[in-house]
Amino acid sequence: MRGLSFLAGGELYAVDVTLVQKVARMLAITPVPSAPPEIVGIANLKGKVVTVLNLSKLLGSDKSNEAALYANTIVFKYGSSHEDQMGLAVEKPGNLIDIDDSAIRSPPVTAGAEENYCISGVTEIDDNLYRIIDIEAILRRYIPDSGNGSQT
Repeated sequence: MRGLSFLAGGELYAVDVTLVQKVARMLAITPVPSAPPEIVGIANLKGKVVTVLNLSKLLGSDKSNEAALYANTIVFKYGSSHEDQMGLAVEKPGNLIDIDDSAIRSPPVTAGAEENYCISGVTEIDDNLYRIIDIEAILRRYIPDSGNGSQT
């Protein structure tokens, strides 16, 4: 798998790069009143509304800042028409990395199931531990009308 690495909540993560539409640096975000704390807000990306989620909050961490006016955001397309977009606010987008599928392990059992529902596995590359994000799990939980949850 070819992955896009990124930093969120002081931890390293990766996501299948084929699911990524764009990496938007310092995307302007508008907070949404009464939204769950995991939702940073919405953004306008070339005329399309993007719901921006905070990965650290999704994982139950309080390490992240409250809603920001601007954030580095990894944007994903979803739905049967691939017109809808969802973004993850991250501290720092990283690089493309090659992930050997046979080197992906299950998340540790000590990790809470509730906090790690969107972690599909972990892998180590160059002495760095990467948690692999399951974008479909996030869509099922926070964007329930995302169709079948498939981005392909």
